[in-house]
Amino acid sequence: MRRRSKGFTLIELLVVIAIIALLISILLPSLSRARELSKRLVCASNIKGIGTSCKIYANDNTERWMIPGFKRAAVDNEGIDYLKDNTTFAAIPDDPGEVGREREFESTSETSAAPNGGSLAVSVTRAYWMMVRSGDITVKQFICPSGGDDKDETENLDLYYDFETYLNISYGYNVPFGPKDTQPREGVDNRQILAADKGPWYVNDPPPDWNVGARGLVDTEDSPKAWRPFNSPMHGGRNNGEGQNSLYADGHASFNRTPACGIDSDNIYTLMTDDWGSVQGYNRIHGDTPHESPTQGPPYPGQDAFGPGAGNYAATDSLIYL
Repeated sequence: MRRRSKGFTLIELLVVIAIIALLISILLPSLSRARELSKRLVCASNIKGIGTSCKIYANDNTERWMIPGFKRAAVDNEGIDYLKDNTTFAAIPDDPGEVGREREFESTSETSAAPNGGSLAVSVTRAYWMMVRSGDITVKQFICPSGGDDKDETENLDLYYDFETYLNISYGYNVPFGPKDTQPREGVDNRQILAADKGPWYVNDPPPDWNVGARGLVDTEDSPKAWRPFNSPMHGGRNNGEGQNSLYADGHASFNRTPACGIDSDNIYTLMTDDWGSVQGYNRIHGDTPHESPTQGPPYPGQDAFGPGAGNYAATDSLIYL
C-alpha cells in the first residue's frame, strides 16, 4: 500500500509566515539605520573634501579661505547684505538666504578707481561656487545624501556665480563678511568650525525655545535627544536632527550630536550674545539666530556680543549660515 506524503498544515504555514514577519520587523530598522550611517559617512567625506579644497585655495591666496568680492568698507557701516530681502530674483520663495540671488552677476570689491564701489549684496554660497567655477570641486559634492537636496543641474558653470536655489546645497559656511579676524583663514584656532551641514533656522521661524533641558535651559550636560530641535535637519529632519557633520579648521570632519560643538561650546548656528553677561556659558549656547541680529543689518561672528563692533572673542564665534 502506497503512503501519502504529508504536507504542511495551515497552522504551520501561518507560524512560518509569522516568524518571517517578525524577523523582517526586527531587521528592517537595523538595515535602515545602517543605510543612514552609510549616508552619514558619505556626508562626512563630502565636507572633508570641501575642506581639502578650501585649504588648497588658501595655499594660493595668502592663507585665506574663499571669500567673494564685497565692499569691505561697509562691514561696520551699512553692512553686507546676505539675508533675504525684497530684491531677489531667480531664487525660490522660501529661500532662507540669498542663494541664487542675481547669480549671473559677479560680486566685486571696491577699488582705488571706484572707492564707493563693491558689492553689498553677496551670498555665503558664492564662496563655495568660486571653487565650482574653478573646477576644484563638483556640485554633487555639496549634497548630503541624508537630506532632500538635489545637485545643481547648471550646465555652463562658468557663466554663473552662485548655486541656483537653497535646495542645491547642503552645507553652510562660516559667515565671512565681518571684521578681519572673523574671516575663515589658516590662522584660526584649529578647534574652530568653518563649515557644517546647513542649520535649522529659517527667515520666518519664531525664536527657538531653549527651555527644554532637564534643568530648564538646555545645556551641554543634557542628552543629545534634548538637542534635536536645534540640530541641522539634514540627519533626521527638522526639529529632529540627530546631529551634524562639521569641518574643523585643521581639515578634519566630525559628526557632532549637538550644535554646541565650537570653541568653548559655541553654538555654531547662533550668534553669540551677552544676554547672560558672561563670556562663557549660556551666551555662547543660546545666541540669536542669524535672522535675529542684535543690530540693523546682517550679523557677523561676535557682532555686538560685548558692545559695539567685534568683541575680543569674535574670532572664536563660529556662525555657520546658508
